[in-house]
Amino acid sequence: MFASLGPVPKATRTRTTRPRVTATALAVAAGLALSACSVDEGNKAAAPVKSGKQLTIGFVNGNSIEFHTCLQNALQGRADRAGVKVLTANSAMDPAKELSNIDDMIVKRVDVIVVQTVNIDSLEGGIGRANRAGIPIFLTSVASVDQSKILGAVVTDVKKVGRELGAWLAKDSEGKPAEVGIIGGAPGAAADLMNDAFKQSLGGNAKVVFDQPAMWQRAKAQDVAENMLQARPKVSHVFVHNEDMAFGALAAFKAAGRDDIKILTNGGSAAGVKAVKDGEFAVTVSNTPRSVGELAVDNVVGLLRGTEGVKKIATVPDVVVTSDNASKAPPYCS
Repeated sequence: MFASLGPVPKATRTRTTRPRVTATALAVAAGLALSACSVDEGNKAAAPVKSGKQLTIGFVNGNSIEFHTCLQNALQGRADRAGVKVLTANSAMDPAKELSNIDDMIVKRVDVIVVQTVNIDSLEGGIGRANRAGIPIFLTSVASVDQSKILGAVVTDVKKVGRELGAWLAKDSEGKPAEVGIIGGAPGAAADLMNDAFKQSLGGNAKVVFDQPAMWQRAKAQDVAENMLQARPKVSHVFVHNEDMAFGALAAFKAAGRDDIKILTNGGSAAGVKAVKDGEFAVTVSNTPRSVGELAVDNVVGLLRGTEGVKKIATVPDVVVTSDNASKAPPYCS
């Protein structure tokens, strides 16, 4: 977190419907430089971009919290070293702004648009616009779309993160009944996928009794945690979708004198790993935006140039970090 490897009340959440996979792929305008493994053009593969041409990436970032900032810095740094130009825009967690940013990159005729999306549903419209303009789309953190319509993606396996933390909780509770709270990210993208996988991995004795998103915001997460303590005071474990929100929840727990609640979270930042070492977080999953950003540039360039062996969908490795291995956690930022 993804990411952000970059968190609104649960009652307002709606489950995201994944875009439908269509049988007919969109045709791409002839003569535009796309990779042979980018947008599906039927039986005809487009020629790779010539090696002598400088590439320009249009990066549409979804937010400006630590995950997204580190992601952009890593992407920019790798691009600089590769001689690739980067234009950036930030959607500030607004699906309409994301669509506008994609339109702007189309107008600027970048070679590829890399998107850290705000919302999977709204992303479908942006992909359609880019396809019609003949500009390939590459995704970071998620790839829950019709993959014939994108150049590729570097993903954080958020389902795996959810499964790992659910399994950790099931083991930690030792088969005894446990009331579990969730403080989620923003509904409609990676948060829903991670949430569902977490719930499915808890086993039969742990029960989710509270689930509200906090829009990836630390202050809002603190408010949500305070509400949770009032509504469900017997909660023993809380899954918080990223470490920044987890620190907000921690502040609420400390203020209430509740040092018995175990915080499970995701990120692997330096502050998050230190919180695990200090016993403030029970566990975090490290899937660093540095890895996402650097691999995104490598794969975008490889796919556009037609480099053999470059994966269309690549997964960033993660590490479950506990007090036992926290000293070996990978670096979060560039």
